[in-house]
Amino acid sequence: QGTVNGETAWWNVVGGVVEFTDTVAPNSSGWWCVRNGKVDFGYTGLASNSSGWWRIENGNVNFSYCGFVPNAEGWWYLEGGHILFDRTEVIQGTVNGETAWWNVVGGVVRFTDTVASNSNGWWRIENGKVNFSFYGIAQNEYGWWYIQNGCVDFGYSGDIVINNQTHQVVNGLVYM
Repeated sequence: QGTVNGETAWWNVVGGVVEFTDTVAPNSSGWWCVRNGKVDFGYTGLASNSSGWWRIENGNVNFSYCGFVPNAEGWWYLEGGHILFDRTEVIQGTVNGETAWWNVVGGVVRFTDTVASNSNGWWRIENGKVNFSFYGIAQNEYGWWYIQNGCVDFGYSGDIVINNQTHQVVNGLVYM
C-alpha cells in the first residue's frame, strides 16, 4: 500500500516498480485483481494472469470456488477458483439460475443439442443441459444413439422404427 500520483491504494509492484497493467497478482494476503496497477477491491467476476483465468470476489481470488461463472464469452466451469480449459464432460451446477447437468466443452458450457458424456454415461443434451426425460434417438459426431431416460442405452440391441423405416441398433448405436 502506498501513494502514487497522489492516489493511495494497494499497488502491483514488480521488481521495485509499479506496473500499471491489468492482471491477477499475489501478495502475502492472497491473489488480487489488479486494474491499471492497483488492487480493485470492488471487483467480482473473472480476471486473468499468465497462469490462467480466476474467480475474483471483492478483488481477491477465491481458490475454494467450484462451479460456473459467466463473463462476456459464456459460462465457464471452475475448480479451485480456476477455469479448467481442458475440462470436457457433463457437470452438475447452476447456470443462469437453473440447476442442471450441463455440457462443458473446453471449460465452457455449450448451449447446443448433442450427446455428451461424464463418468455416469452418455447423455442427451438439449440447449446445453441433460434432458433426463428424453426417449428416442439423438446424434453426436460419433453417430446416432438410442436414448432412454436421457442416457444412451449401450445394452440395447435390436430393431427400431423411425419414420416408418426399420433401423438396426447394436449396443446403443443406431445404423441409419
